[in-house]
Amino acid sequence: MTLSLQGVRGGVGVTTMTAALGHALHAQGERVLLVECNPDHLLGLHLGLPAAETRGWARAWLEGGDWREAAFGATPGLALLPYGLASDADVAAVEDRLRQSPRFWTERLPVLAAQFDWILFDLPQRLDAHVAAVNQHAACALPLRMATVDPGCHVLLQRHVDDARRVLCNRYDPAMDVQRDLMQLWIDGGPSLVPQPLHEDAAVSAALARKLPLGVDADGSQAAADMVSLAVWCLAERARQGRAR
Repeated sequence: MTLSLQGVRGGVGVTTMTAALGHALHAQGERVLLVECNPDHLLGLHLGLPAAETRGWARAWLEGGDWREAAFGATPGLALLPYGLASDADVAAVEDRLRQSPRFWTERLPVLAAQFDWILFDLPQRLDAHVAAVNQHAACALPLRMATVDPGCHVLLQRHVDDARRVLCNRYDPAMDVQRDLMQLWIDGGPSLVPQPLHEDAAVSAALARKLPLGVDADGSQAAADMVSLAVWCLAERARQGRAR
């Protein structure tokens, strides 16, 4: 099963929650691969990779190496394929290559799907060919958008009403009137929502400081409990899609 997560705008927590969801699915007994398509190259920090690590699939592709050698095993059944440290020129070159070879992930998914139950893609916000290679050409089975419950994301969601992807709400604080009102607006007539919002929780940033995914660190927090519920929803959605087929 493939799942992608892309922010409605920058800074909504896509990379952090991709790592946390990967751990939550792994804790349910699933074999999980996290694929970083975001050139910020930060996903590995959540799984203990040193900040100085430069290897990744994009760097290997540009340098003519084997992209599979860029993978890291975090723990048995949970692996990471990072982007690799890349300059702006490198990122532009990868974007151009993906525009010319949009089936990059389509051709590699059969190999990966034989080894993993879930392949989670951390997508960038504004690199169209990076996103299309996963969502359109590789026909991602569960493409999601992520938004924080704030007026800025509300405006952006209104501008893209033709986007049929479900929206995962992050950093939701029902004690704040504006967030509670916006959430009700979205429920009543806004975008299609993932039924499990992720609540505001200071444990999220603390987990990154310790270079651990949420759930390994702060496993008793509200955010960690939300992530378990989200993982269960993902498993149910896979079953639903299987029945539909």
